[in-house]
Amino acid sequence: MGRRKTPALFGTQIRMMEINPMQYDKNRYKIWALPHPLILFWILNPVMIINELILGQRLPKVTLIDKESDAPFAERGYVPCPHCETLNDGRIWAKANALGHWFGFICPNCHQIIPCLWSISSYAVLAVTYPLWYFPVRFFRDRWIEKEKTRLAKVLERPLIQAVDVNWYLIGIFFWGGLMWLVMGVIPEAWNVLNGEEWDLMMLFVFELPLWLVTGFGWGLWMHFTMNKKGKGRR
Repeated sequence: MGRRKTPALFGTQIRMMEINPMQYDKNRYKIWALPHPLILFWILNPVMIINELILGQRLPKVTLIDKESDAPFAERGYVPCPHCETLNDGRIWAKANALGHWFGFICPNCHQIIPCLWSISSYAVLAVTYPLWYFPVRFFRDRWIEKEKTRLAKVLERPLIQAVDVNWYLIGIFFWGGLMWLVMGVIPEAWNVLNGEEWDLMMLFVFELPLWLVTGFGWGLWMHFTMNKKGKGRR
């Protein structure tokens, strides 16, 4: 069968095969793809602008969760490559390798780009700023891919992270809670100051900061139990 190229946003080109898409064993794997609720949450959440466009944190279009494994949830996720059909361990793009993937994930097997999602908010920003990023992206894209290959090789040399090694409480408090405080508290307050108002430090530090830190702790608590929850294994 022939192949056709379809243009994709942010300089990424995805090769679409004119045959049936990759098939998955639904008896063994849970398939996380649209319209899965957690995928919809990612797409509709405006905060993902920061994760995607600034930090380069991406979510693959398809994630498979192994239902037959008794490992913790964080160790049962796989990212399929639509080009070579390899099922890649999702932990490859975790922790130190979780950020910087603006163009998508690079498959360790065939070095093609695994398609990832964009949130609606990121799509809107990219569409409006198209003239600003189009030529820089065309210039740096191939260089980024080569650096990603080198980075990926270093990741694969080390043991993959284990679920018990991740402190979700600290991540929730300082990363999630701190980020939300910055986006929902500091930035709006700074905007008000630029428009002639005075800093409301009482609201910012006495009310909003503790609120978001506690909320971040709650998020971390939920993530701790979710990511460490073991599968039922083969029945």
